[in-house]
Amino acid sequence: GKSGAGRLAMKRSSQKHSIENVFVLVLFAIFAMTIVAVLALGANQYKSLVERDNNAYNKRIITSYVSAQIRGYDRADAVKVGGFASPDVDDEVNTLHLLETIDGIRYDLKIYYYQGKVYELFAVEESEMNPEDGVAIMDAKDLHFEKKGSLIRITSKDSEGRENETTVSLRSEESGVAL
Repeated sequence: GKSGAGRLAMKRSSQKHSIENVFVLVLFAIFAMTIVAVLALGANQYKSLVERDNNAYNKRIITSYVSAQIRGYDRADAVKVGGFASPDVDDEVNTLHLLETIDGIRYDLKIYYYQGKVYELFAVEESEMNPEDGVAIMDAKDLHFEKKGSLIRITSKDSEGRENETTVSLRSEESGVAL
């Protein structure tokens, strides 16, 4: 009699609780998967932004560095472009010469591309040095300088092959010529 009806009511109540529990678990699982998906998308977006910023930085670093050096040496007859041994001789190593006089001695800071790297070499002007004597400051695929009047065009290729170009105007030299 009564005990059978009571058991049936308890069984229905128990089924109702287990269906509610399953529903809550399914909702929680969907919520958890949504959070994981949103985090994964956010992480990928962040990673792509960081890569883009790094690529832009690496692309510009060579020309930015050289431009800053040129501006620091911007005085009359102190910035020249030519060969490695001398600005007046083309010897296959295109070199930026930044000249300064210290205690009566003329020094030459040479910046040039040689065998996969950008080099810097600070020495007495016209000294007998070789390109491999410089200090490698960064990896690159190319670096080229061209001077016309008061303008110096710097063209570079970073280690990934991305090209960048900039032009620096020398304030110490009067008339500019368009490149």
